[in-house]
Amino acid sequence: MAQTYTLLVVDDDLDTLKLVGTTLEKQGFHIIAAKDGQEALDRVAETKPDLILLDVMMPKMDGYEVTRRLRANPDTAGIPIILFTAKAQVDDKVAGLDAGADDYLTKPTHPAELVARVRNILKRPVTSMLPPLPPEPAARQAAPAAPAAPSHREPASPTPEPAPSAAAPRTVLGVLAAKGGQGVSTLCINLAAGFAERFRSGTILAELTPGHGDLNIRLGLNGEGLVELLRRSTRDIYRSAVEGALTEHRSNQRVLLAGIRPSDITLAQAGEQMAAIVSELKQISDHVVLDLGVGLPTSSQRALEHCTHILVVAEPDPNSVEQTRALLHDLDGMRLQGKLQVVMVHRVRNDLAVNAAELQKQLGRELEGVFTPAPELAHQATRQQQSMLETDEQSYTAQQTLKLVSLITEPKPARRR
Repeated sequence: MAQTYTLLVVDDDLDTLKLVGTTLEKQGFHIIAAKDGQEALDRVAETKPDLILLDVMMPKMDGYEVTRRLRANPDTAGIPIILFTAKAQVDDKVAGLDAGADDYLTKPTHPAELVARVRNILKRPVTSMLPPLPPEPAARQAAPAAPAAPSHREPASPTPEPAPSAAAPRTVLGVLAAKGGQGVSTLCINLAAGFAERFRSGTILAELTPGHGDLNIRLGLNGEGLVELLRRSTRDIYRSAVEGALTEHRSNQRVLLAGIRPSDITLAQAGEQMAAIVSELKQISDHVVLDLGVGLPTSSQRALEHCTHILVVAEPDPNSVEQTRALLHDLDGMRLQGKLQVVMVHRVRNDLAVNAAELQKQLGRELEGVFTPAPELAHQATRQQQSMLETDEQSYTAQQTLKLVSLITEPKPARRR
């Protein structure tokens, strides 16, 4: 008697487990089940299934992370994996295929399509040493032949979907200053609102300043998702964990909050965790604004590695110019020159300030934007727990913010020296 294939179905929804399991059992497959990522890894180690149907959004560990771990293990790297999820965006599919999945099914799927996808993958040459497929029912044999299986790691789909547009790259903007009180957080709040206004896709504002968080108070939010993630091991920082740490702020804005406890400053040395967090954030959203606060602690240095753009905030205060020059020098030493831009945020008394032209001369850098004092608007925005751009879209601050967003997303040609 011919040996049957063993399929592992992984989903935290019991109804889905039963439906998928029953559908495939009727086709002659042997089904085993797991309800979360860790249990899936345990069952794979025990049974070595011939194929895995894996849900993406699960507690403890998402399907992307399970896929990466299976592919990293030589004993399980060759097991075919079909990601099974309700998420239908192209970027989500690309993320799954990049993690190492062989195919991608979107819930809900027709039972006939489910069976056809499973059979197509099991027919591939890589599985030629496996036992013969169970015979198809007469009705299925009479049906038109299923389309030829796609090449490895390309999604099989009755209607091919377009690839993500190369004209709309992801933006990860890191914002920092040489000293405190220069308006970094205010600028980040405004820029996140500017990205959200200009682009329909959701924007993430991440407060990467453990021990120095204040967005909870300024935006009227609750949470400390950043410190919760930084306390994890890097292997436990995966897509669904990072998504779960985000707090909803607006319909198209989410925030990663650092909390307000000063004792959390010790987490600023958790460089590996911070790198893992930012790596996931840039996969979740097309536009991410990172509030890096002051200086270059280990966590900020690792976050900067993932930035597409870096914005240094300079104050027109002669006493802080040397500190800003030192910060720019250190950033140049990190080989980040091509990503660096400088803006002036005017928050000091006029009789103490230098003008923009003089600041450019002293820093040896051109300014990409100048934000003049707007204390009344800033106070009103704080009271309404929103950005200055949302408070008054006609203000000079709002116009400068949108201009800076345009500069970042549509950079002008390189200047001639």
